[in-house]
Amino acid sequence: MAEIKSAIELAMEKTRGLVMDDKEKSSLARKELAGIVKTIFRRHRECLIDEDGAKAELQALDCDDDIKRKIVLDLLTDEFELSEDLPATAQLFSFVGFAIDEGPHRELKLIEKAYREELEKMKAGIRSRIAEELASKGISGDSVEANVEAWPKWKEASDDVRRVFRKQIEKWKEKLA
Repeated sequence: MAEIKSAIELAMEKTRGLVMDDKEKSSLARKELAGIVKTIFRRHRECLIDEDGAKAELQALDCDDDIKRKIVLDLLTDEFELSEDLPATAQLFSFVGFAIDEGPHRELKLIEKAYREELEKMKAGIRSRIAEELASKGISGDSVEANVEAWPKWKEASDDVRRVFRKQIEKWKEKLA
């Protein structure tokens, strides 16, 4: 009588002779390391560990410092695109500071400062436009305060600013490479 094999047994038979070469092993190790770095960052962002704890965990990783720095810099561009509020970007920039030298970190802090200032300037301009728009509809007074982040104009403007500063961050990263 014929033997019935499970899908796992069939897969094991087909892949019995396959092995990973060094390039695949290093690629897999890098992906695992990137996952660990991302986990450390997320724990830091969510205030599960403080700056000292995040820095210690990042430094304790058993890998080449250049690879670690590259992974953190890649995390910077990925997470910068996703972060929509200033506190989140502040934590991101401080986390990146754990993996880079003092000089490049100062340059990054200048980019962060310019980003914050541009967003604040944009927010003030949109706030005044919203106030004018509301006033034209008869809504005004000291107790009227617009929630700028809820307006579509803010979303568009902040996305544009983030896009411009992402390009600056990418140029900054290229100088480090």
